[in-house]
Amino acid sequence: MPAATAPVTPPDAAPATERPLTAEEIAAFHRDGYVIVKQFLSREEIEPLRQACLADPTIGGKLRAVADSDGNPQEVIGWTEPGPTWLGRVPFIARMIENSAALLGAPVYHWHSKLSMKAPNTKGRWDWHQDYPYWYNEGALWPDMLTVTVAVDPVDENNGCMKLVRRSHLLGRVDHKAVGESVAFDPERLELVLQQCETVPMVMEPGDACFFHGNTLHASGPNPSNRPRTLLHCSYNTIVNSPFINEGQEHHLYKPFETLADAAIRDGYSAVLDGHGWNPPKAAGHKNTYGYKVITRP
Repeated sequence: MPAATAPVTPPDAAPATERPLTAEEIAAFHRDGYVIVKQFLSREEIEPLRQACLADPTIGGKLRAVADSDGNPQEVIGWTEPGPTWLGRVPFIARMIENSAALLGAPVYHWHSKLSMKAPNTKGRWDWHQDYPYWYNEGALWPDMLTVTVAVDPVDENNGCMKLVRRSHLLGRVDHKAVGESVAFDPERLELVLQQCETVPMVMEPGDACFFHGNTLHASGPNPSNRPRTLLHCSYNTIVNSPFINEGQEHHLYKPFETLADAAIRDGYSAVLDGHGWNPPKAAGHKNTYGYKVITRP
């Protein structure tokens, strides 16, 4: 494992978040594998991203699709590096960094972020999976990782909200395998888990957030409604867990960073989407690093 050094902003100099998690919220995360935090970002803070996605639902044609198990397209776009845009700032604000560290019990850094977008009247879905098995194969030895998912649009069961399985993080890392046209949680074990554990829909309003552990089982259905469904996913790893694999993981290795004040997403950013630095996409017909087949968007 490469040696991990302290962040650019020392912990005692980093700006404090305006919205620290409560002891009850932290306990819920460890008990259930997730916690929902209402209005984690205010409506005013999330509104620039919501409006930008409504105005440009294909992200300037950069949005990419991967196949679900039935071969239907599920659209996503990702990034890793900080930048002057709203999207380049949000993963690095104290509200994200400080609270992720509080949940994982150690200093963290940004692993990667994504916009997961479901256009109205589309069939694509995310099959049942844990995140950590993919990250384990990228060299993260320990499962001390999580994702903060923020609702950009109102999300519910009618437009393909995310669903989580309560306490499934206690299963540990379960093998994922080819399922139809995709890669997903072992179907034989999935049947048993869903019989024994509660499935909870993540019904959220814009700005609500769900923190969930890297081993929490989750999925989302299609969007048969006439409303879009966009989620912002920001994922974090503990600094000491930086991948021991170097080749091909340069974007995931720990690099010193600056923790930004929460106000950085309220003013002073250059744009929301325009000029943002996205990760290079795989071409259609190839598989991405997680084994998902990249397909042509309809």
